[in-house]
Amino acid sequence: MSGEQLFQILVFPGMLFILVWAVFVFWFFRKLIALFHKRVGPHYNGYMGSMQTLYDFAKILTKESITPKGINPYLFSTIPILAPLLAITPVAFIPWSGVGSEIVHTEYGVLALIVFVGVEPFLLFLTGFGSNNKYSILGGIRILTQTVSMETPFFLSALAPALLFGTMNVSEIVSETTLLTSIVLFPSFILFFISVLGVLEQPPFNIPDAEQEIVYGFYTEYSGTNYLLLKIAEFSEFLVVFAMAGVLFFGGTECFFFDSFFCLLLKMLILAVLMIGIRATTPRLRVSQMLNFSWSYLLPLTLLNLAFILFAKIYIFGGVQ
Repeated sequence: MSGEQLFQILVFPGMLFILVWAVFVFWFFRKLIALFHKRVGPHYNGYMGSMQTLYDFAKILTKESITPKGINPYLFSTIPILAPLLAITPVAFIPWSGVGSEIVHTEYGVLALIVFVGVEPFLLFLTGFGSNNKYSILGGIRILTQTVSMETPFFLSALAPALLFGTMNVSEIVSETTLLTSIVLFPSFILFFISVLGVLEQPPFNIPDAEQEIVYGFYTEYSGTNYLLLKIAEFSEFLVVFAMAGVLFFGGTECFFFDSFFCLLLKMLILAVLMIGIRATTPRLRVSQMLNFSWSYLLPLTLLNLAFILFAKIYIFGGVQ
């Protein structure tokens, strides 16, 4: 293994970068939601409460990881380790520093991103199933129900850029993205973003961990380090899907006047603000409402969007390649 590969794995875009992102986004979410709700948010520790998240992480690490009686020991203990590992794997398929900068170069990068993001909820389903707690099991069943409903629109909307450009190579998609293609793909992005909220169990689709209904869903029996690992997996998924949206629909690291990682980071932060805005202002849906919305509206719109992409490819961009 070369020094550059080791740097990519351990520092950027690897483990250190992901940990820094998790700490920053957790603080950013809390401050921005407080702004939406006209509250102060964390502000005592550090500048604007910037150290509060580090203190919270340290507190969780020092808490005991309790293992309840009657649980499935293999599922309960291994899933908190597997979940963050699987969540950070898609980072290797994203060109963080420009075209061709992926850790893993493949012609099927889009498919790899879709598969790794889509399989993560099934691990969370196993956390609920292995906890031997009726609320956790119910949360796990809700995850499975929601995943089956939301992942089809997620797959189809994420494949729209591949259909338009005729390739699943992420770097080629980034290099061929223009202002016109971004405009054409904007409906695909809207459908993608809505589907992502469902796949990642984010409001208004935070049905599997509804505190007021099922205590804390699949998280209920987890504490200490195990709980922290599951939350790191969640924030790592935010990193992946925001970057995924940036490279598939908006040119990744390319901006109008420069090509830089900071351009991709800016796009990711804009998407984070959009997600937080939805999180702070929308009520949670019922399971029946989520299912009706997904199968009756979101999926037909996604199929209609693919027809629009084909139309644009033929009549706007000069035909099928």
